[in-house]
Amino acid sequence: MDARTVADARADGGGRAIGAAAQRADRIRPVAAHRRSEVRVKRRNQGLGNVESPGLFRWEGHPWGAPGPEEGWVVVEAPLEIAVGDTLVAVLMHTPGLEKELAVGYCLGEGIVSSAEDIASVDTDGGDVTKRVSVRLRPGAGLDAEKLAKPRFVRSGCAANAPGDWACTVPPLGAGVEVADAALRGAPKLLAAAQESYRVAGGIHAAGVFTASGEAVVVCEDIGRHNAVDKALGACVLRGIPLGDKFLLGTGRASYEFVTKSARLGVSVVASFSSPTSLSVQLADVLNQTLVGYLRPHRFVVYTHPWRIRRAEP
Repeated sequence: MDARTVADARADGGGRAIGAAAQRADRIRPVAAHRRSEVRVKRRNQGLGNVESPGLFRWEGHPWGAPGPEEGWVVVEAPLEIAVGDTLVAVLMHTPGLEKELAVGYCLGEGIVSSAEDIASVDTDGGDVTKRVSVRLRPGAGLDAEKLAKPRFVRSGCAANAPGDWACTVPPLGAGVEVADAALRGAPKLLAAAQESYRVAGGIHAAGVFTASGEAVVVCEDIGRHNAVDKALGACVLRGIPLGDKFLLGTGRASYEFVTKSARLGVSVVASFSSPTSLSVQLADVLNQTLVGYLRPHRFVVYTHPWRIRRAEP
């Protein structure tokens, strides 16, 4: 971590531990190969364009009861600094890949930057341990100065909450999009087909953006469920893909951040493989967002605003 980041970390009280842990992890070497091997695999035959899956780490493990060691893959976890201009706003533990998309999705989903139109450019600066993404804004751009002044250090399984962030300031959504129930039920299969890293190593979440008719627009993977959502939303923003007529599917729990991040970017229908929480249901109801849980090919539960889900004619 550079001097500026270390100073911010000391002020926060937790960043030094993250940086030190990352440096120690970078010095670890596999037992057999004695060097780290990261790969990036291109998505195939999914119609998703040139979207990279996260980096993987080759490791020699010792399965219990097996006659000897076996080589396999685990998902890479590494720190990523996100800055708005020259101001550090967050350090996320993430899976490498799609860092620009993650930074844009994070800044918009957290309400740090008001609108995608406010973003002038997104630049990356790769360090030996920590990579930084800088989101540059246009003159006069709207941003939340209070959030800008509170850098956050986020573990891979957590959301980026700072004291005072619990009140929801997201405006309610409009009519939004209606989605056929067949499109919802078909989305898990498409999402699973695009999870290259999950098939190789496991231990990773995914989020995808789909059309109302059920076509996959983009699917992103990350060790953090919130990061996967930020990557998927950010990928659409950077590619100029409208979100108001799409629905979002995630593999993680549908917590309140899942609702607020997507609502800020105009997504009116969100779904999860898992369950929602009481707060996410209450927020989705207030925000006029349709929240679907326990999505499977043959069933799902609609918790709020079911009128957006069209049943197939018998």
